[in-house]
Amino acid sequence: MTKNDWIFEVVDSFYSKAKIDVLIGYHFRVIKDFDTHIPRIATFWELQLLGKPSRPVDEPFDMFNVHLPLLIKPGELGRWLVLFRKTLDEKVSEHPEFLKLRELWEERLETFEGIFQRMIVRPNP
Repeated sequence: MTKNDWIFEVVDSFYSKAKIDVLIGYHFRVIKDFDTHIPRIATFWELQLLGKPSRPVDEPFDMFNVHLPLLIKPGELGRWLVLFRKTLDEKVSEHPEFLKLRELWEERLETFEGIFQRMIVRPNP
């Protein structure tokens, strides 16, 4: 298994969990075409983790403006992180050769968490 394959597997597994999650699932159930969305998100993470994508990038990633209209609440971001980290742990236990990549992914998650907290997450009323 390549690093790109592992990244895709993590993303695909995460979305399977997120779609049915009681707290954040409603954000994911509105995505109409997962066959297109999941490879695109995997490509985003390839760029973040490996510095280059395995697939062509048709349009730039605008993660922040895409997420602004979702009105993400603080607890929802926390839940996203819990599910994503759980998925990373599950997948690295199946493929321990990717432990270093998992550690790098954790660094990136912390960076994105801070950015999302400042720019995207809406406080509870």
